[in-house]
Amino acid sequence: MLKYVTFGVKVQLNVHDLNNEAVAGNVQDIRIMEFLDVNGEKREAPAVSGRMLKHWHYEIMRQLGLEQNLPFCDACKMGEPVRPASIVNDKGQKKLSHQDAINKGANEVIKSCVVCDIHGYLAAIGETSERRGSRVMFSWLMPVLKSEFGAKQVIHSRVKSGMDFKEAGLTSQMPYSKSYASGIYAFVSALDIERIGLVELNLASNEPYAIKPPDRKQRAKVAVEAYRYLISGQIGASLSHAIPHTEPVEVLVAYSETSPIPFPISPIYNNYIAEYKGLVPKGTSILLWNQTGKKVEGVTMKSTINEIFDEIIGKVNTE
Repeated sequence: MLKYVTFGVKVQLNVHDLNNEAVAGNVQDIRIMEFLDVNGEKREAPAVSGRMLKHWHYEIMRQLGLEQNLPFCDACKMGEPVRPASIVNDKGQKKLSHQDAINKGANEVIKSCVVCDIHGYLAAIGETSERRGSRVMFSWLMPVLKSEFGAKQVIHSRVKSGMDFKEAGLTSQMPYSKSYASGIYAFVSALDIERIGLVELNLASNEPYAIKPPDRKQRAKVAVEAYRYLISGQIGASLSHAIPHTEPVEVLVAYSETSPIPFPISPIYNNYIAEYKGLVPKGTSILLWNQTGKKVEGVTMKSTINEIFDEIIGKVNTE
């Protein structure tokens, strides 16, 4: 069975609203980050946090998992990011409870929730806490060095129909400003498949995994499939009215059936493929799809992104 897989993705995003986290009144601004260019000079550009990418990977996993009847704790099933949690009755009201979930123990939490298993959790209750490290890791989404990028603020409004509201202070016309950005971006990610279902406290026992191999494979496949949607641009806070105009540029995937492998060199750098080839250990398979179809020595070229996912899923299915 596949043990470890990494992704290096380069994608063009036009008019995206992926990280409007600076909010003041009716103005929402996109996050700007400082970074160094190829000459070591400081620059600023719109960027998207790894937390945002990780959230959307989790959300897509949740949707795919529900379709396949995978297990979820009550919080994750609802899309509540504070996990794990169970619905309890508190004085006649339904509420989410960390304590009820944690009392079941790590084995049961992992067994009963695919998201808590793969994306990890931190439940702090009083002076005690329960933590599980994430099996999936993301970088920030950053602009490719030497590429163009930009951002504009736009005024939106809801136009009043002419009829007043009964409720005081409620209006149907509310101008507000939002920022949108465009550019060629890249991110890297890693999925530690070998640790899916693993309970570290059980490593000295004969059964270190909380779930059986078929369940581990099913969870791994859902986690891998979720990347397909991220590459398509299915991320961001405003998908109802600002789906990014997305075009994948390059997708590099490395995997190992024997051991962990290093994180990818970021695709924001020009020579990242050659540098990564010189970094990974023997036995690592590297797959590449690019927009131009230009072949790169030492990697396995794929004619479609789908072929990459087919190979990865096939490796997950092997014993």
